[in-house]
Order: sequence, then structure tokens, then C-alpha cells
Amino acid sequence: MKNKRKTGAMITVCLFLMMILAGCSGNSDKTADTDKSKQGAARTITDLVGNTVTLPAAAELKNVVIIAPPLLSTYISNIKNTDNIVGTSVVALNEMNPILLDIFVPNNKEINTTFLTGYESNTEELLKLDPDIILVYGETQKKGLQNIPVPVVDFFIKNQINEDWSVKIDQLMREIFELDNNDSLQQEWETANQKVDQILTDIDNQKQKGLMIMSNTGDKITVRGAGSYGDDWLLKSGLTNVAAELNGDGLEVTMEQILSWNPDIIYIFRGLPATQYLSGSIAGQDWSQTQAFKDGRIFNTPIGIMNWGTPCADSPLMIQWLVSKNFPEKMSSEDFSKTLKAFYERRYQIKLTDDMVQSILNPNNGN
Repeated sequence: MKNKRKTGAMITVCLFLMMILAGCSGNSDKTADTDKSKQGAARTITDLVGNTVTLPAAAELKNVVIIAPPLLSTYISNIKNTDNIVGTSVVALNEMNPILLDIFVPNNKEINTTFLTGYESNTEELLKLDPDIILVYGETQKKGLQNIPVPVVDFFIKNQINEDWSVKIDQLMREIFELDNNDSLQQEWETANQKVDQILTDIDNQKQKGLMIMSNTGDKITVRGAGSYGDDWLLKSGLTNVAAELNGDGLEVTMEQILSWNPDIIYIFRGLPATQYLSGSIAGQDWSQTQAFKDGRIFNTPIGIMNWGTPCADSPLMIQWLVSKNFPEKMSSEDFSKTLKAFYERRYQIKLTDDMVQSILNPNNGN
């Protein structure tokens, strides 16, 4: 009798243990399933040069490296937070408005820029940043990154059309980080184009002559010729480009060439600021003989989330600003300032003060 009771008790204990083990096994499976759901399934995207890139879920992209400077502005515009940026080009930070830098990138002093020489990466130093994704523009920026176990997304396009590229990088950035298109940059461009088109249809057929300086060091002047982003800005804002007889960007010219072109309005992307042109203080360069100098129409390109001479997250503002300078009787500086403030509050949730507006529109482009 006692043996039967012992046997029954042992059976009960065994059954109880089996239930516990089964429960643990079930919990283990659930935990594994939960971990998998957190990781998300791998997905593929196609970058702007046509490469298929495999990415994890956006939530897994914890450490982001951005080598191409304009892409930082697009990232900020969409993500609204730079905590996950572990590396970028120093140019991206230097070409942001210094008053806004700490607002847009509060961790700017912690972001590594030393892994780059120009736009080429020191692969060993880059991998120390433990990147989950690297964003580049073109083959030069991909040197040394071909065989690393990190996805590299290329944002290069051949045509240099500001609207086209700024919209495409916005769309691809949204795809990478799995964002919707409710407030895409395309929508901002559509609004800007409506305003610009209305003004340009009202102007005379006699077009003003424009010139965009790529850089002026005092010893060397380079301009933005046909097919460049600068050429696109001038043409889309209702001007002819006096440098269009030259093809390409960053083309060295002489002062004599510029005087023969005699531009009505001059925009300066980089280098010595407009104040030095207008004060006649650039040794060996006499800008006083140009119509632009005589009319006081030599301007630095604004610097907001980035230098507006480059296609970026502020680009719909750039085309409107150009038109306001080309045709001030059609769009006043006060009207444009209102547009700028509304854009920044809508896109970046920043209320610009009048001083901030002036720092954007009247920078010293000495970079």
C-alpha cells in the first residue's frame, strides 16, 4: 500500500515538473519571438545610383554616419533629433548657421568628424563608431567602404537640378527611416513654385544677367557654369547665367572675363563676403565696373539649416529668396521674412526671432 502511494506521489511530482518545464519552454519561445519582432525583418531599398541595399528596421539604425554634408540637413528635417548621429563631415556643421547649430544639433561637439580626410574615410576609425548605416554621395565618398559589414546608401544623382535632388534625398531619407510622406519636401516645393511661377509670368521678357560665384579667395575666382546647381538657381529664378558659356561648376575665371559679362546681379556661394566686393577692398579685383556693384546687388547666399547655395532641406526657401532679390517689386523683403519664419516653424518647430532671420539672410559666407 505504501509502495502504491509512493508511486502515485512520484507520478504527480513528475507531471508537475513536466508542466513547469513546458511552461518555461513556452515562455522561452515567446521571448525569442518578441526579440525577433523587436529586430524586425530585413528589408531592401534602392539608393539613388540604383544599388539594392539591405537594411534592418529603422528602429535598429541607432548609430548613423553622414558623410555628404547636405544629407545632415535632410536628416534633421525628418528625424528632428541628432542623438543617433555618431559621425559626419565637418563641412556639414560649418555650413550650418552658427546661431542655429546648437538648436539643430545640440550634440555637435560630441559628433566625430576626424574619421574623414576631406570626404574619404579612415575605415578603421570609422568602424570604431560602430555605425549601423553610412550615407554618402558618389564614388569618392565610398572609398574604403566597399568591404565593410555596414550598409552604405549612395545619394548621388547625375543631373544638377536643385528641386529634383533635394526632393529625392528627402524621399529616400524617409524610406530609410520608415517615415510617412505627410509633410514631404515635395509639398513645400509645390507651394514655392506656385509663388515663383506667378511672379515670373508677370515680368518682362528682357531678362537680367546673373552670376553665381562658387568661391573667391582673393587670389582665385571660380564660378558656376552651365549645368551646375548654381546655373539651375539662376535660370529658375528668372535670370540668364552669364557664365553659361562655360560648362560645369567651380570653374576658374579672370576679372576681365567677369567685366566683359557685366552681370546685373551677383550671388556669392563661398569665399570672401559681399561686403568686401561692395567696399572695393579685394586687392586686384575691381568690381565697381559691374552693373551689380553700381546697383548694390551683390549678395551672399543665406545660411540656415545649411548654405542655401547647396540643395538641402531649405531649398524651397532659396528659390523664393532669389526671386525676392531679382524682383523686389514683386516680393518684398518683409514678405519673404514672413515666409521664412512660417517655414521654420512648420518644418522645424522653431520660432525665428528677427535677429535669427537677419543672421540667416545676411551671413558672412567666409567658409
